[in-house]
Amino acid sequence: MITKILVAADGSDCSCRAVEMAADLAAKYGAELTVLHVLMHGEPPAELQKMALVEHLVDETPPETPTPGVAGTPLGGVGRTDFSHVEHQRISFEIISALGQRVAANAVAAARDKGADNVTSRIREGDTADQILSACQDDGADLVVLGSRGLGTLGGLLLGSISQKVSQLAACPCLIVR
Repeated sequence: MITKILVAADGSDCSCRAVEMAADLAAKYGAELTVLHVLMHGEPPAELQKMALVEHLVDETPPETPTPGVAGTPLGGVGRTDFSHVEHQRISFEIISALGQRVAANAVAAARDKGADNVTSRIREGDTADQILSACQDDGADLVVLGSRGLGTLGGLLLGSISQKVSQLAACPCLIVR
């Protein structure tokens, strides 16, 4: 019997189809549905950065610049921090987090529109396949649903895709949606 379904969502077309399939199954079986989004690694693409700033998903106001001689502020360049680099990293992380929240919220809304009643979402950081496998185990999922191709890079073709790794290592059945 299927009582707990985990669906991985990254906003790609295959992922959206996986959410629809998982929601349909959850509605038919009265199962709990968990939408999992794993935050992307590294620098978000320029297009996503621009969209996040235009839509005010992040605050690009830099924190106060430290004043030399004030407690906790480096003097004379000793231990100086490159605040522009730190600020850039903060904005990048906020963009990735905001986009992750939006992907998860859209997937939850789509699942509810398809008739799934008991839908929750989770967001994790780390290796995507490892986080999906860990969430399956933590949640006691009876089924994991994911798209055959997500927003991964060309490296996935050479190293093996997330769906391949999850399907080989998951303790529960996997449904891979094309």
